[in-house]
Amino acid sequence: MKKLIALLVLAAIVYLVWNRERVFVRDPLASVMRNGSKVGGEQIYINFSNDVLLENDNPPMHVLLVESGQPVGVPTRLHCIHWLACMTDAKPASILPTGGTVLKMTNRAVSFRDEDARDWTVILR
Repeated sequence: MKKLIALLVLAAIVYLVWNRERVFVRDPLASVMRNGSKVGGEQIYINFSNDVLLENDNPPMHVLLVESGQPVGVPTRLHCIHWLACMTDAKPASILPTGGTVLKMTNRAVSFRDEDARDWTVILR
């Protein structure tokens, strides 16, 4: 039984390393600011490359994906374990562009402008 569990854990680790660009893990220490004001209720997920997935379950509900070199958009296929992790269909993910643009991406902060010309800043960790 121990060998089976060890084999399953090893297989899960290999799978996660292989798909590290597609798997987004929740960052509970991250925060979001929109037009200079802190936004509550946002769940922030990041992947290995510090791409950001924003999810808000409170009205108005939305999901936004900000990947380096890609337009801001809504992922077309997203599989989530709520409040823990999400996985996109590919790298880069297939999205429905919202008209937003990425302004700056570092390992500490991601800034972008949405379709309504509002400035968003996601402060990581």
